[in-house]
Amino acid sequence: MVMIPDKLFDLAFEFKSAKPWKMLHPAQFFAVILSDGKPRFCQVFGGSSGKPALWIHNSEQSVQAYLRMVHSKQVNFYSKVDYLVEQEAYILSFENKAAMAPSELEAMQKYLKKRELKPSGSGFYPVFRNTTCRHRTWMYRDKADADNTLACLQVIMKLMEQIKSGEEIDKYVLDLRLHSHDKHLSIPATSFNGLKVSNEVVNLTVGNKPKYYQPKWNDLQIARMKKAKKTGAIWVADQGPLPEALINEDAKMNEYGEAIKAPYFPEMMAVFDEASGELLFMETSTSDKDIYGNITKCLMSTIMEMGCPMTVRVRNDATEAMFKGLCSKLNIKLDRRESIPELDDFRCDIHAQWMEGQGFTEEEITQELGKVFDDPDSVPSKRKRESNRTEMLASIADSLVEDQDAAEEFIRYVSSKGIMDKVPDMVFDNLTDALLLFDIDPDLEKLVKEEFRRRYYEDDFDDDFDDGEDEY
Repeated sequence: MVMIPDKLFDLAFEFKSAKPWKMLHPAQFFAVILSDGKPRFCQVFGGSSGKPALWIHNSEQSVQAYLRMVHSKQVNFYSKVDYLVEQEAYILSFENKAAMAPSELEAMQKYLKKRELKPSGSGFYPVFRNTTCRHRTWMYRDKADADNTLACLQVIMKLMEQIKSGEEIDKYVLDLRLHSHDKHLSIPATSFNGLKVSNEVVNLTVGNKPKYYQPKWNDLQIARMKKAKKTGAIWVADQGPLPEALINEDAKMNEYGEAIKAPYFPEMMAVFDEASGELLFMETSTSDKDIYGNITKCLMSTIMEMGCPMTVRVRNDATEAMFKGLCSKLNIKLDRRESIPELDDFRCDIHAQWMEGQGFTEEEITQELGKVFDDPDSVPSKRKRESNRTEMLASIADSLVEDQDAAEEFIRYVSSKGIMDKVPDMVFDNLTDALLLFDIDPDLEKLVKEEFRRRYYEDDFDDDFDDGEDEY
C-alpha cells in the first residue's frame, strides 16, 4: 500500500470546502493534462447526484464505458456490472469511518493528529482509491497513483478558482446532456505547469465498443477437437462478468490482513444444449493472471467429450468473440441473435443469488433485476407465473381430500382464472382419483368432469352433461 501524502489530504479537504458539485453536474466532463501528456477525464459528484466524490478517468475506454451505460436504452443490474468492470479511474470520496479499510483509517488518523483536526459530520474522511479494468476499487498501490491524483487536484482547484471568478463555465467543461447524440466530443482540457494554466481540447469519438477476448487456438488443439464426433446439436452459450470480486489464492497480504492487489471480477461462461435444456458446462475464471484460461480449457474438454455441435447460438459480443475463431476452424455455424430470452432466467438466478448473499432485500433485488423482465410476455415472466400456478394447484390438489377449504379455494382460483386446462397432468390425476374415491365438493366435481371430457373426448364435448350419470 502507498502512504497518502499530507498534501493530498490537504487538497481533498480544500476540494470538499469548495463544494464544486454546486457548480458542476456529473454529466459535465472536463479533462486535465498531466506532465506525461496523457489526458485524464474528470467528473464531480455530490448534492442531488449523491455523496461528494471526484472521478478521474485514466483512459478513454473508461469514459466510453460510462457513456455506454448512460446512453443505454435500459440501465439495469447487468449494464451496471459491465460498466463496473471496465472502469479505470482514481476516485476521491468522503466516507464514514465504517467504510474505511484499517490501513486507510490509520493513515487518516495520523494526518488528523498532525494537523490537530477532529472528525465532524457524516462523510468526513477523504478516501483515495483506484479502480482498474476487471478489478474492484482498491487502495493505491503505486506512488504514481498518489502523484497523479495530486497533480490533477492541483489543476482542478485552479479551475474552480477560474469559474468562481466569473468566467464562463462552458469554457472549461462539456455538458454531455447537450451532446447526447454527438459521435465526436471536444472536451475542454486544462494543464498547469506550476506557473501558468493552459487551456486545450481533447477529442473523443463516441460509440467505440470494448475489445473482447478472442482465444488463440493452436494447431494441435484444433486438430484434437476436429477428431471429436460431429453432432447435430445446437449449443446456446452465454458469457459475461460476475459481480463478486475474488482475491487470488496466492495473493499477498499486508500487516492489516488486506490483499495488496485488488480483487478481480471473474468471467463466467455457460453452455446449454438447446434441445434438452441441459447445462453442458459452466465455468469461471480462477485467477486474474489468466481470466479466460480456465474457460477455454473447459470449452475444449466439453467438445472432446460431447462432440462438435452443428450450431452455437450467442447473443452478445463477448460470447461471439469467444466462439468466432473456433467455429470458423471447426466448421460450426455461429448464430448471433439479438436476444435469447431463455438465458435471461439463468442470468437472473445467478445475480439474484449473489445479491441475496450480499444482504440485498427482496425488494432491492426485484427493483434491480426486475427491470430486465418488465415485459409480462417475456419467457422468465411466463415461467415464474407457470411455476407459481403449478405449485399452488399441486398444493391444493394434495389436500383436497382432507381440506374442504382447499377445495373451495381451488374452485375460486380455477374458475376466476379459467386455467383448468393448464392444470399439470399429475395434479389432474390427483383430482380424478379424489373424485372417484371420495365424496368431494359438487362444484369441484363438475370442473374435473368438464376438464376430463375436454382432454379425452374433446370432439364429443357437451356442456349439457348429466352430473349424476357421467362416469370415467
